[in-house]
Amino acid sequence: MFNFADLDLAGWIVPVAAILGWVLISLYRMYLVGRTREQAHRERMTMIEKGLVPPPEADPQMFERMTDWHPSGGVSGPGARQRRSGITLIGVGVGLLMMFYIAGAGRAWGVGAFLIVLGIAFLVNGMLESRPQRDQQPRTPGSRTGT
Repeated sequence: MFNFADLDLAGWIVPVAAILGWVLISLYRMYLVGRTREQAHRERMTMIEKGLVPPPEADPQMFERMTDWHPSGGVSGPGARQRRSGITLIGVGVGLLMMFYIAGAGRAWGVGAFLIVLGIAFLVNGMLESRPQRDQQPRTPGSRTGT
């Protein structure tokens, strides 16, 4: 039978409070960002309805990336996401492998080796993935690619 007197409540208060605090702060931040975007959108729509020309975006490149009309800056193209994931998994796997090896955890280093192999698979998949340029759809309504 479960006895509440045996429960060490003091040992659980801090971790539970920290996790709940992090979740609440994250949710509140998401609420504020959404509200700010909504207000900016309403302001622009009101200006357009009144016949005024709204000012350009503060960061046009970020706006273009968010709307995905043009390729994003940095590494892009087919397989870029798999390559990034593969490099990250290889790094985490090497880190875990080294940690378990130094700690002398015996067979636990297999977790790190598994992540390294998984990262290599992602990396190879990203390098082998390719699409011909003519098969891609144009990103903007008036542009033509490959023809």
